[in-house]
Amino acid sequence: MKRLSLLVVYVLIFLISCHKNASNFEYDPTVPYPLLNPGDFWPDTFDQRGLQNAIIYRDRIYCNTIDVGGDANFLYCLNPRNGLVVWRTHVGAFASQPASFQDSRVIYCSYLGDIATFNNDGKMIWKAKFDYPYGGHSVDTTNATLLVKTVYWQYVSTYDIESGKLISKTKNDSLQQLIYNAKVNHCHMKNHQYRFIRSNKTYTVKCEPLKSSEVCEYEIEITK
Repeated sequence: MKRLSLLVVYVLIFLISCHKNASNFEYDPTVPYPLLNPGDFWPDTFDQRGLQNAIIYRDRIYCNTIDVGGDANFLYCLNPRNGLVVWRTHVGAFASQPASFQDSRVIYCSYLGDIATFNNDGKMIWKAKFDYPYGGHSVDTTNATLLVKTVYWQYVSTYDIESGKLISKTKNDSLQQLIYNAKVNHCHMKNHQYRFIRSNKTYTVKCEPLKSSEVCEYEIEITK
């Protein structure tokens, strides 16, 4: 009886997930993960395995793929003004949170604790490895340092963003206060949006800046 109940639950979950999938997307693990090249249009090219952790910084969208168990994990830089891929760079594993930024450097941390920084052209500057289970990261833009932590802040490593040098390794639960006290760059951006047309569709990228930051969250609207 217990097995029958579990089977019913699994069937219901499957049916609900199929019902919610308005585009009738069916995941087939034998199909290679989609790959976008610089110069490609991104809105209607990629399937729903998709581009994750999207974040806007200085008029560019940065996002990553999530190829679980595969080697097709990439960090993408996209242009929201014309809908084109600016560059793509391979990363060892997918990320669980968006990339971070320090001036012209893009900082990427995978869920496995692989750390890499890239320049505006997507070229790697340096890479490192967090020694503990990755739980998140944050950038102190005032001191140009990267803080990488475990889930409960038991261990925190600090890296110099310019050189990639490990500055310190600390065991201290109270280090979360460092994030609250860290200053960020101010730019006082107003809400703005970009539009471009592709295949007789108008794509609108709406950007809403976070408080006191150059970083924006975004959403995409498609109008036929």
